[in-house]
Amino acid sequence: MLNGGDTEVKGNKLGWWERKPLPRDDATDITFEIDEEYSKRPHLVAFDFYGLVSLTWLVLQYNNIVDIEEEFVRGKTITIPSRSRALTLFTGGSIRNNA
Repeated sequence: MLNGGDTEVKGNKLGWWERKPLPRDDATDITFEIDEEYSKRPHLVAFDFYGLVSLTWLVLQYNNIVDIEEEFVRGKTITIPSRSRALTLFTGGSIRNNA
């Protein structure tokens, strides 16, 4: 398990973000096994389930995935929040989409 946060380079600056556990909901969370189509492509999961590539961070953070090349691969089972829960709880209801 990772502790603390992670660094990211933005332009010529080094950024830091805290990794916080996101609350699970066994009643509505979606669990599926990554197949070849989605392997190393979390943005496709975000688009196909939420209609928003901008929620790729949610797919990754919900599963504590840091390295897409090693951890988001065919055969791995991941869990994501339902679309309605993702668009309200995790975005504060600020993202709207008709997809």
